[in-house]
Amino acid sequence: MKIFVNKGGRSMKKGFMFKLRRLLKWAVLATIIAVPAGYFLYQSGWLGTDASSVVTQPEQVKGKLVTLRIMKEDYFVDYHNMFSSTVRKFMEFPDYITLDYTIRYLKMELEKSKRGEQILYAIFDNKENKMIGAIEVREKNDYDPGQLGNWVNENYWGGGRYQEALKLMTQTYFKVHPEAKSFNAHVKLWNKRSYFALKKFGFKDAGYYYEGGQPARYILEYRK
Repeated sequence: MKIFVNKGGRSMKKGFMFKLRRLLKWAVLATIIAVPAGYFLYQSGWLGTDASSVVTQPEQVKGKLVTLRIMKEDYFVDYHNMFSSTVRKFMEFPDYITLDYTIRYLKMELEKSKRGEQILYAIFDNKENKMIGAIEVREKNDYDPGQLGNWVNENYWGGGRYQEALKLMTQTYFKVHPEAKSFNAHVKLWNKRSYFALKKFGFKDAGYYYEGGQPARYILEYRK
């Protein structure tokens, strides 16, 4: 008498084990494929993470006439020597300042940069490889209206250095802050030289800033 139950049970067991081994093989293969595929998706941004969208401030930005270099303590003495009384008048600084004053001021500026409150560069003349000025764009705030701050020593006025520094800074600012549509500059009404230099670059009139109920500064805006 033949008993088919045990034979069928063994057959069913073998079939089950075969399917299980086959399934495990496919699972391992799928895992092997999924790891590099997932890595590719992450790197390509298909998973919604775009690492390339995070842009940091470059160490330097080189042009034909000038180069912008991130401000650091090594430049403090050169900054002080180039920050002449003529420049200080346009920047509304005291007529006389000491090196200690300049160092303390610049250390505060570097702290602002570290906190992400501004982008600050020293301006170097390419021909002489000498620091000739500085330029910054601050984030908007209530206590210090006007985002653009910049100067070039009077011995280097003309020749296109200032205009190129503006160009390099503008390009850098909008790369670091792609969400920004514009930034502004405040210029005292008597400072016609700076006013027309900014207008020449492409800044547009955006009104006046009032002090004591009277217009005291032009408000200029540059849009990308």
